[in-house]
Amino acid sequence: MNFNPPRYLVLGAIIGLAMLLALAVGYWNIRPASFTAPPMIVDPLKPDFFMVEPRISMLGEDGKPAYKLTSDRAIQLVSDGSTRLEAPDLIFFREGDEQPWFVTAAHGEVTEGGDKVRLIENVLLEQEVPGDAPRQLTTSELTVFPSRDYAETDRDVRIEAARNVTTATGMEVYLNDGRLKLLSNVRGQHEVR
Repeated sequence: MNFNPPRYLVLGAIIGLAMLLALAVGYWNIRPASFTAPPMIVDPLKPDFFMVEPRISMLGEDGKPAYKLTSDRAIQLVSDGSTRLEAPDLIFFREGDEQPWFVTAAHGEVTEGGDKVRLIENVLLEQEVPGDAPRQLTTSELTVFPSRDYAETDRDVRIEAARNVTTATGMEVYLNDGRLKLLSNVRGQHEVR
């Protein structure tokens, strides 16, 4: 006995098997895990935005300038909200008509709230003294707290003022009244006129 099924049954079976195979392959390729996005990896150095030659002025409670900050370039980071500065220049104005402090460095970093400015590499603090040579303080790193008119470092410091050279390790600077506190290893060289 020879079994010859009708042609439409054979064709229907082939089409049914092809559809079943297509569904199986589709389910295998499209699984629920493929619909979820891969986890985002945030680069800690990824910038949120940047500015070229920014100029920032901060006013005190009396409406007078407290400090001015300029830089070649400023880059705000996404990860912690801090701002990296290239060649920052900072001018701290003092109460009354006292001479301001000029602060420069190769690099800097401002915390998110702006309450701390860390200056790095070739840091120079300078203050003009009327009728005398300017007072210059150099160090490799300095942390400035603008709201407190205060700066500090635990690095080596060199102070040049009116034919005197003083070196020390660590320093606290009270910018408003011009006081300096040298912390350790203080050595001075004084030139007599």
